[in-house]
Amino acid sequence: MKKDFASQIKRPVVIYVTIVLLLVVVFNIFLNDVLHDKVHHTGTELAKEVYELNLDPITSQDIIASIVKSQGFVLDVADLPQNFANFIDVEQEVFSYKTVSLRLFHWPAWLLESHLFILLNLILLATGYWAGRWWRSMAKSTAIKEQPVIKPQAPADAQIEPQFKSQKLASPRPLPRQDLNILYGVPTSYNHLFALFFWKTPFPSNLDVDNYFKLVIAKGFGELVNRSVKLLPSGGIAVTLNNIPATELDKYTKRLHQVIYQACLNYRSDLSRADVKIGVCNYRTGADQAVVYQLTKSALAMAKQSAWQHIHRLPFGHTQSSMLADSKEHLFEYIKNKHFMLFFQPLFDLQTGEILQHEALIRIRHKNLGLLAARHFIPHMSSKNDVLFLDKIVITQVKRILSNEAGAITVSINLHAMNWFNDKFWVWFKEHMSDYEGISKLQFELSEDDYLRQHKKLTSQFKCLEKLSAGVVIDNVRSAEHLATYAQLNNIRSIKLAYELIHNIDTNAQQQKIVKQIINKGSELSFPVYAVGVETQNELATLKNLGVVAAQGFYFAEPLQKLADITPHS
Repeated sequence: MKKDFASQIKRPVVIYVTIVLLLVVVFNIFLNDVLHDKVHHTGTELAKEVYELNLDPITSQDIIASIVKSQGFVLDVADLPQNFANFIDVEQEVFSYKTVSLRLFHWPAWLLESHLFILLNLILLATGYWAGRWWRSMAKSTAIKEQPVIKPQAPADAQIEPQFKSQKLASPRPLPRQDLNILYGVPTSYNHLFALFFWKTPFPSNLDVDNYFKLVIAKGFGELVNRSVKLLPSGGIAVTLNNIPATELDKYTKRLHQVIYQACLNYRSDLSRADVKIGVCNYRTGADQAVVYQLTKSALAMAKQSAWQHIHRLPFGHTQSSMLADSKEHLFEYIKNKHFMLFFQPLFDLQTGEILQHEALIRIRHKNLGLLAARHFIPHMSSKNDVLFLDKIVITQVKRILSNEAGAITVSINLHAMNWFNDKFWVWFKEHMSDYEGISKLQFELSEDDYLRQHKKLTSQFKCLEKLSAGVVIDNVRSAEHLATYAQLNNIRSIKLAYELIHNIDTNAQQQKIVKQIINKGSELSFPVYAVGVETQNELATLKNLGVVAAQGFYFAEPLQKLADITPHS
């Protein structure tokens, strides 16, 4: 009887295991297909990102390589790790979006998402294991009940039956319903949107703009619990929308522009969509709010400069400075290997609109972080030899560019503070500039604080620049108090106002007073006064009324990679 009982259990177990294994195989085939679709979708999104960033597939190949690498793709099969090269074939696909086509290499979907394969298979096998145990217990109970009951042996039966009754197992708890997004590997993360608006025509003076737009946003985005509207001193509107699905950021951004535009039409029927500009920054909880605000202002400035793009969105991501702080890389190697680019920030005459000069700005082409501004990587270059090489190579590149320029274009260069006191630098500078006819096109910027503290120690350096006919610019000037001391420099070309005096100057009377004093004193000493970091039209109008000669900043233009169609370096 025991043999018959065992055979009754064993045969269905073999069938059950076969069915489970078959289900696992079918599930993995389906999962592989789903993940392959995800890889294809990711590749198409990368092509879309390259198209929207207007990156040239040839000249911007390093930047594109960094972008695709972050998603597990490479442009060259040789860039893939060779750990599995002898066992697994590398896949390649062409992903297209509008005019952009990217030929990308990647490992198979099941290897790229191996963690998901392992997790889901463990869940499936665990489910099958517990279901099998439940089925075996039920089968045993059924088999016992079907055995004939012999009355004389009732005491024995009485011992057996309670034994199986006590072995009743609870049914396995049903697994929670899997979200389809999890199956496809789509993160269910949320972002917050911070937006700034600009419109050309003001509203009627009797309109409570603050409360009006609070009502407009409440009606337009009633499904969002957390949202806020704030009227800025400049007259613009700041809107924050919280907990937006990461996959719907563009949708909400366009919808936000539409809601504001329709609200404006109620009072300004002559407005076109081009008259309403929006800058947006999407970020996650815990982001630096100061950085979010600056990114949003930059996005708004870009939208205002474009005749057809009324919306511009910049993602926050991780700040480059914090990532570099945690990195052990030697950034000097990027400079040494010429993985950098020179940009030129133009300075415009506020009367004629002509470009008076350019400021040279260096950007490192980092393999993971893209283009890094000097403020991000200079603090990580503490070696005296490193910063010496940095300024040497910048001056050499600028010299080469100016040698090919027919016009009288002037370029300003910010020397590293160490090199102002480095004798090796000045020996090199004299050797390479003594026979350069275009030296008068060069001028070197020095912070007012550094000048006031070190001008006596810099006497020989100033004489060297004067002898070679190179100019000096005093930067970051905060007051008119020390302007008279600059008169001892015969080759001073101009002074530049500190950014803290420019930002929000249109609403700050004290800043206006200080700038006016600087301009008046500069006029007495024949020092032209320039403004840097201009970001809004109101700031520009105020500076112009105060008498500022020229200005530069993102309000006018982003730094130019080329100067008169000449590439900075090959």
